[in-house]
Amino acid sequence: MKFLAKERHVHHYSPDNPPALTVAPREIFQLETPSILTFIETFPDSVVLPVTGPVEVQGAEPGLTLKVDILKIKLTAGEAAITAIPGKGAFADRISKPSYKVVTYDDTHVYFSDSLQIPLRPMVGKIGVAPAEASISSGTSGPHGGNMDITDIAEGASVYLPIFVKGAMLAAGDVHALMADGESHLSAVETESILTLRCEVTDSIRLTHPMVVTQSHVMTVGEGRTLEEAYHIALDDMAGLIMEFNGLGFLDAIMLISNAVDLKINQIVNPRVGVRAALPKELLGRAIS
Repeated sequence: MKFLAKERHVHHYSPDNPPALTVAPREIFQLETPSILTFIETFPDSVVLPVTGPVEVQGAEPGLTLKVDILKIKLTAGEAAITAIPGKGAFADRISKPSYKVVTYDDTHVYFSDSLQIPLRPMVGKIGVAPAEASISSGTSGPHGGNMDITDIAEGASVYLPIFVKGAMLAAGDVHALMADGESHLSAVETESILTLRCEVTDSIRLTHPMVVTQSHVMTVGEGRTLEEAYHIALDDMAGLIMEFNGLGFLDAIMLISNAVDLKINQIVNPRVGVRAALPKELLGRAIS
């Protein structure tokens, strides 16, 4: 199995980054991902984590869609960091200096303190492809994916990304042992991992923004300077998906959305905030391949 070490990382999603690994469609491969602890000596300057990659996917062409299956998230460090930085997050004006807390975890729980254990919920914070033109920091999100911080990007999920450049140039990282929706104060339980992934190239669905499919839900993803901008993208894409896959007109599609689609906040702390719209899979007219 092909393996890319955490040292092979980039700080931007960019069409100018040369591939660090090349894989065939449906070939299983692994990415080792760093965490804040990897760069703790330069904290807080290193708070924007790089992503491992890029991975060139054979057959990936602009206009098609990349499906990335999250086969396994293996947490490797046994410890993790939670950070706080002035000016960042919902409590920005109440944080006087940069700080971090190191916690431990095992196969089932994060040990927040001697008396507080929280069930483990591993997820991938950053996953995306190269944009068509300008480089985008690994710390933000966009139509290319990137720092989406979606708790549902976990084992068994599939992430669908529009392809903008030949080879797609996938990169991923910022794995969390635990995070709540919103990541309200800036930081999840940040740790190292080995991701086992598989990619496919498909023309069965054409996207302008990412989509996440889990065992139970289909989720369209929006981002923007405000939550309003973000939810408009997510809802517009969900309306289009329902119209295409269910054969409904616009009015019926938005009525279904109002009664069956949950809006969830991904994160409110990055340069562009995120929202996802989640529809139960059984309500979609046909399966997404």
